[in-house]
Formats: sequence, structure tokens, C-alpha cells
Amino acid sequence: MKATSVPGIIATIVLLFASALAAQTNDAQLRPLLESRYAAMKTAMASRNEAAIRALLAPGFVSVDVSGNSETADQMVKEVTDLPQDLNKKSETTLTSVTRDGDFATVVQQYHMTTTRTPVNASAPEAIELLTTSTDTWRLINGAWLIERTETNDLQYTINGTVVAHKSRPHEQ
Repeated sequence: MKATSVPGIIATIVLLFASALAAQTNDAQLRPLLESRYAAMKTAMASRNEAAIRALLAPGFVSVDVSGNSETADQMVKEVTDLPQDLNKKSETTLTSVTRDGDFATVVQQYHMTTTRTPVNASAPEAIELLTTSTDTWRLINGAWLIERTETNDLQYTINGTVVAHKSRPHEQ
């Protein structure tokens, strides 16, 4: 039986504790870092800046809507850059959970958007509200967190406070 020194055991325990503490610190720092990435995406999309949008997307990016339809980075970027500017639009993204597993992070986030529009045959503007919940996968690539996949789980669309559309992704069994 091999004898183990007490200083060696203590050094190992200190090293393990320091490693665990470093991992916790990194995870605690991940939420604000990803919040800044979502803010950068919001800015890039609002300005229709294709290069800035693409700079946040991982290779092979996929967006899956609540009905299960997928689109590539090229399709998503074109859709965003083709949208007309909306000066009344206000939006907020709230990260409800962040879980890290090595170079991957899973984020459950809620997106809330409001705007107004005046339909052609209406005399008063309508209040529009969109609320979605999504699960996003981020990947650490060359020191930068890039979004690899977003899946919309739930969508609710209201006009003047009346729900006109509500869809939820079926739960997989």
C-alpha cells in the first residue's frame, strides 16, 4: 500500500476547491455575458445590420418556430433585413434560466414586444403585443458565445388586449 502525504492531500483538496470555485464564478458571469449578446442581437436586428447579426450566429445556426418549421441563418437574416422599420416597436428579452455544460449553454428566454399600427380601414391605432418563450443553445467558439439554435416553445399575439393567436410546441414524449 502506497503512503500518501498529508500536504499532498491538502494540496489536492485546495486545487479541487479552487477549480470548483472558478467554474461557479464563470457560470455566474455567463448570464450577464449572454444578456449582452442578446442586447447586441437586438441592436443588430433593429438596425438591419446583416454583418452584425451574422457575427452572433454559430456555423450551422438553425431557428425553429413554434410549429416546428426550421430556417437557416441565411433565411433568418433575409427575413429580418427585409422587415420594414417600426419606430413604435419596443422589446425586451428576459433570460429565465441559463445552464452551462462545457462549451455549450442552454438559455430559456422570454421575448416581449409591443408596437402600434393603424390598419387601412381603421380610424385608431391598434396596440400589438407579442410574447414568446424560446430555448436557445449557445456555443463557445474561439472565445466568443455564438447562438447555434433557437426553438420557439410558446407564442402569444394580441391586438388591443385580445389574443388572436396562441401556439405552443407539442411536448415530446
